[in-house]
Amino acid sequence: MTTALLFALVLQQAAPSVVWSDDPPAPVEEVVEAAPAPVLPAHALADAYGWERSQCSPFIRKDEPLEHCQARVRVTLAAAMGDQLPEALRPSKALENCTPGTAANGYAMQCGPRPVAALGAPTPLEKVCDNRPQRTASGAIAFNSECRPAPGEAREADGLRIRLGGD
Repeated sequence: MTTALLFALVLQQAAPSVVWSDDPPAPVEEVVEAAPAPVLPAHALADAYGWERSQCSPFIRKDEPLEHCQARVRVTLAAAMGDQLPEALRPSKALENCTPGTAANGYAMQCGPRPVAALGAPTPLEKVCDNRPQRTASGAIAFNSECRPAPGEAREADGLRIRLGGD
């Protein structure tokens, strides 16, 4: 009985007391100030490509990836130059299809659509095959398959062939 009395007392104290307010607090509007245009040197505005190359040099950017550096510099140039920024340096243009450049073209990265090269695999030649029975030395019969190019197919010479210059 005492347990039930203590239990009822604990339940009465655990009842939550909710206080309702009539007016919710007014939302605070945050004023976002426009970021000031970055101040770039005159030579950066005169040669945007050169500025990007100089800022994204491995000596300047250290451990920052090249793509991150280019994106950062292009956003800064776009804020400073506006519509005068060349189309290739606009930050909205995504860097797609970028691959490491070769020593022949002289650039570290080569971006743009990849050239589609036709596969140089030759098509298989049509063949006509005949299965002929042949007697072996022990007297058993084995079937031997002989294949030759189909009529009308150009036949290449058998053996090793090295092309030097032309056909």
